[in-house]
Amino acid sequence: MKAVMIVFNHGITEEVNDALEGLGIRGYTRFLNVHGQGSVDGEPHLGTHIWPSQNSVILTVIDDDKVDPLLEKVKEINTFAEKQGIHAFVFPVEKMV
Repeated sequence: MKAVMIVFNHGITEEVNDALEGLGIRGYTRFLNVHGQGSVDGEPHLGTHIWPSQNSVILTVIDDDKVDPLLEKVKEINTFAEKQGIHAFVFPVEKMV
């Protein structure tokens, strides 16, 4: 099992939802109104008057065989939404209750 954390501009929520649904990933936790900025470029997403956009985060725990297909979907979304911003991070899950 792996935990995948997807951080993305809230403006591409529908695309991320479609990716999860298309891969049959049902279980996740969504964090709304998340603030931050990329380490290289792009505009900050700080939810302020000057930088009004915000991010969302989805955390899902999935079987290992779904990780690569999900990362491919994230890459695909990024090809047309590069300026909005989307990143995925994968962590091992040692135990789960």
